[in-house]
Formats: sequence, C-alpha cells, structure tokens
Amino acid sequence: MSAVQRESAAGGSRIRQRQRQRLIDACLSALHIYGPSRTTVEKVVALADLSPGIVRFYFESKAAMLVASLEYLAAEFEERVLTPVARLKGSPVEALRLLVELYLDPDIASPRKVSVWYAFWGEATARQEYQDICGKKDEEFAALVRELIERVIALSGATHLDADAVSLGLIGVLEVLWQGIAFQSEANVDRAAAVERSLKYLRSVFPAQFSDTRAPAARGSAPAEAVNGRLPARAYADPALLAAERLQLLRPAWQLLGHEAELRAAGDFLTGDIGGERALVVRGERKRLHVFRNTCRRRPHALLAPRKGHLRSAIHCASHSLTYSFDGRLVAGETPGDLTALEMRLEGPMILARGAAGPAPAGTARVAWEALATLVPRAVADVEAAADWKLLVEQWLENPQPQQQFVAPNVLVDLRAEGAVVLQVSPVAPGHSRVRRFDFVARAGAAGKTARARGQHPGWQRRVGAWLRQQIELAESTQAGLSSAAEEPTESGPVSPALAQFRAAIAALLHSLPAAAESGSA
Repeated sequence: MSAVQRESAAGGSRIRQRQRQRLIDACLSALHIYGPSRTTVEKVVALADLSPGIVRFYFESKAAMLVASLEYLAAEFEERVLTPVARLKGSPVEALRLLVELYLDPDIASPRKVSVWYAFWGEATARQEYQDICGKKDEEFAALVRELIERVIALSGATHLDADAVSLGLIGVLEVLWQGIAFQSEANVDRAAAVERSLKYLRSVFPAQFSDTRAPAARGSAPAEAVNGRLPARAYADPALLAAERLQLLRPAWQLLGHEAELRAAGDFLTGDIGGERALVVRGERKRLHVFRNTCRRRPHALLAPRKGHLRSAIHCASHSLTYSFDGRLVAGETPGDLTALEMRLEGPMILARGAAGPAPAGTARVAWEALATLVPRAVADVEAAADWKLLVEQWLENPQPQQQFVAPNVLVDLRAEGAVVLQVSPVAPGHSRVRRFDFVARAGAAGKTARARGQHPGWQRRVGAWLRQQIELAESTQAGLSSAAEEPTESGPVSPALAQFRAAIAALLHSLPAAAESGSA
C-alpha cells in the first residue's frame, strides 16, 4: 500500500471512529430520555442526524449499540476515575479527596450519564448486560475504596474502625448523591455542595485527616496568625503545604492559557501551567479547541515544550512512538489510552483551563474579560522569582492599584485604556515561583503599529515591567529574610480584608496538614 493509500485509509478510519462515537453519544441521549426498552434505532439516528442505514454499518443490532454505549461509559469511568485515583494510593487522604471530586465531576456524573447507568441497572432486560460489562468495574471500585480506607485507618491509628463498614458508607453517600443528580437538570446541580457532603462523611470518621479546609473567615473563626500578622515562616518553604495549595487552591482555579488569535489554524498550539498541571491547548478540525494534560501517557514528560507553535498533522511523542490526533485520540502506538482532557472555558477570546473540578477559590473576583475582548495579544514572557508564590500575591493585596484587579488565587490584571497586562504567578517549588506575563494592546492606530513594528513597549507597559521587577526583588528579599530569621516575623500595620482572607485560606491548609508533616517542616 502506498503512502497516499495509507493516509487515505487512516483518514477514513478517523471518520468512521467519529461517526461511531456520534452514534454512541446519541444513544446515550436516547437512553436518558426513553430508557433502554423504549430506545429505538429511529430515535437514535434522529438525535444523531444520521441515516438509519448507517447504524447497521457499525452495530449488528439495537442491542449491540446499547451494549457499546454502556461499554463506553464503563471505559470512561475506569480511565477518568479509577486510574488516576489508584496512582495516588501512596497518599490515601489525597486519593480519597480526588476520588470524591472525580466521582462527582460533571463529565462523569452528568444527569444524562447517571440516568443511563441507573436505566440499565433498573430495567430487568438490561441487568445481565450491566453485570457482564460493569460488574467487574463495580468490584474494582469497591476494592479501591476499601484499600484507601484501610490505608487511612493505618495512617490515623484508628484501628478500632472497620474498613468494610467505612468504605461501604462512603460508597453509599456517593450513590445517594448520584441518585439526586439523575433527577435534576445540570443547572440545578450544586456540585460543590455534593463534594462537601462527601468530605463531611470522611471528616466525621477521620477528623484529623479530613479537617475542614474552607476559608476560616467563612466559618467565622480565622486563625489569629493569619489575620493579625504574617503566616509562619515555614508556610513559604513547606513542600507538604505546597502540595495542598496546588491540589485545593490552584488546580480548581481557572488559569489563563492565551488568546484565541494565537490559534488561527488547525495544528496551532499553546502550553501553560495550571496549578502544577502542564496543559496543552490545540486548534483542531472545524476550528474546535481541545485542552489536554501536556503529558505523555507512557512517562510523565511534556509532549510539547515550547509555549506556542504549530503541528503539521498530529501530536507526536517520538520517544515512545505514540501519535495522537488533535482531539487527543490515540491513532498510533501502544499506551494506556487517549490524552487526558482538561476543563476549558472561553471568556470572550481568552482561553482558560483548570486541572480539577471544584468550587472557585474563596474571594474570587470575576474579571471583566469582555473589556479585553477588543485587545490583541502582543507578547508573553516568563519571569523567574526566587520567592514563594504567596509572597507576590500578598504584595499585590497589600497595596492594590486603582487599575489592577486581583483574581484569586494567583492572577493580577492591570487594565488600562491602551491595553492590559495579566500576571499569573505559579509555584515551581517551595520558595521558588514563575510569573507569566501576558501583554495585550488596543487594536492599533498608526502610532501603535509603528511601536509594535519596532518591537518597543508603550510607556505604560514599560512602567508595569519596572513595577514587576521591583515586586520580584522585594519578594526575593523577603524570602531570604524569612529563611534566615531567628524568630517569627510580625506585622504591626493594618491588614486589608482581601489579604486577611488569602492568609486565612493558606492558614487553614497549613492547619489541616498531618502533624508529622508540620513538625518535619518546622
């Protein structure tokens, strides 16, 4: 077979894969609306907007199509929930937190998908298919939960607890919450409350390991050290605290990846850091945007290192002979599966993503992204800082400027008539951070075009750059002072409400760390 024939065959295979998936998606919708017994081929093709004859090309019968749809849900649950949670077995508390978040994630626990699970389970004619396809997955899920509970019991020393009973209780809580989702519209599902109810169960059994980490200001009792003075010095150099910050503050927060104008053609890509999670956004076919973890599925190295670029035909991992299409599907090579999708949203032309579902951080202000809609991207640059990310945030909150708006937990927007600068600080390691600076300018008059052609920053952008350098120098000096101080530093000046709220959130995370972690970092 010639290269042209192979390429044509591969293209045809991708088209068939997309059509088959389109039928499965339509079948899930039909099952959600009608249930297994009243779902017909005619109803499925009507929802898919395809001809009835196309079904026979992919499925021998209606029953085969229903089974394929259930197999799709089972495989998705394994890849999106069981596999990532199992990787965290060594940290069972964090693994259980992740399990709760993923189990209640809108991609897994949508009203449509949950109703399909229960439809197969509830109808007598479908129960055997459910058992054949999902019985093993149910057993694997129950075994994973039990193993994690056993590990937390060993970690906490609460040997009087029965792992079977505690794990069965957690599964029951999650099942009840799923049942509630099945009978609601997506707009009425309060996922943050559902996650919190599940964690309350775990907190009631393991109070030290699952202490309440909501901002203490919301509970009315913020720790004094977070309101009347600085956080303790160890908060700026503690690896365990940094891990908690990434998991509970940064990954659930929306982070800026770039501007749609940077992705004009199919194959254009951007990369970025979202709370310690490497992200990759690619312009695919039909101008669609896709966001994935920028990580090889075989080994945890970045697939693409540059901040932006262009891919000719696919996403390649040359090291392991893997090839993915622009929508993240594996098309060549052997690996655990497709690229892992991340959550994305567009705010006007701004592309935002986050690494974990969850409630927005306390105190998040909504940026008027629409004010940036008329701006165009000018440049993106990274600046390293030998200082903890929290020190820069504290400085931004201590002395806010009229033209600046802070977006919790780590973004500052400087918006002016001439354009805007967005600063996004991310932790690299304890005591070390990186600021990504996004510059946007107004659509040009002649003077603006001339300045950009010469590669010059307008005066106000140069002033923002000088101000940022001063901020980094101050943060680095403070970091050095905290590292060498003989006693805990204090502050005698007033603390703004925004700064107090930020410190309270960090103090709550610090307070929630196991005693061994705190004493080891003191």
